[in-house]
Amino acid sequence: MSEQPRKQRTRTENAALHERQKQVRAHLSEDLREEYDQRYVRVNAGDTAEVMRGDFAGEEGEVTEVDLKDAAVYVDGVTIEAADGEEVPRALDASNLRVTDLDLSDDVRQTRLEGNNE
Repeated sequence: MSEQPRKQRTRTENAALHERQKQVRAHLSEDLREEYDQRYVRVNAGDTAEVMRGDFAGEEGEVTEVDLKDAAVYVDGVTIEAADGEEVPRALDASNLRVTDLDLSDDVRQTRLEGNNE
C-alpha cells in the first residue's frame, strides 16, 4: 500500500462494501476480550457500546445502526441538535467505541466468535 496519505484516503473512500466491514471494528471490553480471546470485533446493530472519545465520552447505549457506506456507527442516546431544533443521531467512528455487550442472536456470529477460541 502507498505511503501517501492522499492515496490511502482515496482507497478508504473507494473501498468495496465487503472491505468496509474492517472499518467498523471496535475494541472489546476486558471481560469479553478474555471470554472470546479477541481484541476487537465488528460492531453490529444490537450490541451495547461505550463511547470512549469525544464530546459523548462515557455514554453507553445500544447500537441502533451501522452504516458501511459512511463507516459510521449510531448509538442510542448519542444525539445532537439540528439547526431546526430536532434531535438527530450523532454518527460515531467505530474506533472511538468499546463494545461492552454482544448481540449473539446471529448463530453465524456466535460460532465465529467461539470458533477462534480453540
